[in-house]
Amino acid sequence: MIFENVDAVVNIVLTGICLFSAHLLMLRRRDPGVYLPLALLFLFQGVSTGFAVLAETYDPANAGLLSRINLVTGALEIATPFLFWVYVRALTTEGQAERIPKLRNHIVPIVLVTLCFWSLLFLPVDLQETELNDEDTRLFAVVLVILAVLVADVVFKLMIGIYVYLTVRRLVAYQSRLKDVFASTENRELTWVWVILASAGFYLCVNLAFTVLISFGVISEQRYEAEMSTLHSLAVLALFWVIGVWGLRQRPGLVRQTESDAPEPELPPAQKYEKSALDHDRAERIARKIEAAMAKDLLYRAPDLSLWDLAKHIGVTSHYVSQTLNTHLGKSFFELVNGWRIKDAVTQLTTTDATILGIAYDVGFNSRSAFYKAFRRETGKTPSDLRR
Repeated sequence: MIFENVDAVVNIVLTGICLFSAHLLMLRRRDPGVYLPLALLFLFQGVSTGFAVLAETYDPANAGLLSRINLVTGALEIATPFLFWVYVRALTTEGQAERIPKLRNHIVPIVLVTLCFWSLLFLPVDLQETELNDEDTRLFAVVLVILAVLVADVVFKLMIGIYVYLTVRRLVAYQSRLKDVFASTENRELTWVWVILASAGFYLCVNLAFTVLISFGVISEQRYEAEMSTLHSLAVLALFWVIGVWGLRQRPGLVRQTESDAPEPELPPAQKYEKSALDHDRAERIARKIEAAMAKDLLYRAPDLSLWDLAKHIGVTSHYVSQTLNTHLGKSFFELVNGWRIKDAVTQLTTTDATILGIAYDVGFNSRSAFYKAFRRETGKTPSDLRR
């Protein structure tokens, strides 16, 4: 029975999750540049795993053909690190998803690694039943194929490492930009993506460790495959389950409220504002407007306050507000608003009997954890310590 094999059951479930998720993502008409890479990632994994199940469970006369089809479709997984990076890149882009510069530098390695793996198709079907000797004309071809596969395996693991690095760099810049735009970032920080990256890094370390152990003869390759096969299948299932659950409901974090607000270039402040027309006197006036918006209008109490809301409130472009905050006040938007929120919270904690949670929501925080984290950062104490 097929269901007696745990690996087969896990792979069948994984195939269903991937194909169903790809279907749902393909139906989305909004933000296709964001969700199309993720849809392709699920589709490729679903097709690859599906044919792997067929090749392992079917054992009639056409088993050899299914195995070769499985080899072809299995190579689709090589594009997974690239597609996940493209998805995160689009998810963290301010405005419309941008074209990838020098796309061929990403496509060429994927194609070459795929072709190296496909060189296994040229091996004879009965090779495992035949012992090759030194005079066999096929020996040289077999050695070349084995070398090509080994090189492809090493390059693929390097690709995983490179795209993990590129994704981390993207997320770090994204988190910095969030603090320039939003007062509350906890719902936009893409923590689940960090979990995926940590899992990928852990996979690379474990795989490298077992490769070293196998090469030194500490454990046999057959024992490794027997003991780790089910664990690997379960890990992949959990990984794609997490990507499916979060990826299907994740929206781009840097959503602008007005199309006239073009995204700012990712440069240091000295270079970003080098050609700006904002002079010192005008920056002073904008700073006073910001102060009045916080002190008199209590704008910081709006839970989902953004830089664009503040710019609209004081009648200044978001670029000038951002420049005033960064170069004139020396603060990010996140630091400015949360500083006012904590100042208000301290006043209420010391002059009223309102609950701590009630005060947190009143001054603009969306959660208790965000309030405590900001409070400790600003005052070095907890709200309970201050009240006592």
